[in-house]
Amino acid sequence: MNNKIPRAASQSWEELSGTQEELIAYEARLKRVLDEEAAVREAELRVQEAREKALQEGREKGKEEGKEEITRRLLNMKMDVSTIAEITRLPKERVIEIQEEMNR
Repeated sequence: MNNKIPRAASQSWEELSGTQEELIAYEARLKRVLDEEAAVREAELRVQEAREKALQEGREKGKEEGKEEITRRLLNMKMDVSTIAEITRLPKERVIEIQEEMNR
């Protein structure tokens, strides 16, 4: 048998049989504890959301870098800008920028 249940029931009974001041103090402590627990959960959620956002941003950056690397290779093969833009799905302007960077 779980000893926590009778202990909790006993504590609850003692709290209910206390004075008005004790009951108010108990409720204030309980509220403070619950508020602290909620703040910890909120902080954990914020950290998790930040990690997920950073991970997604990293994936997107990696995709763009991959597209740009393919663009450089295709430009080295003398492929035309419009075809490269269609293949990589990069804007034509970005392909031209990469081409200009390579010619510097």
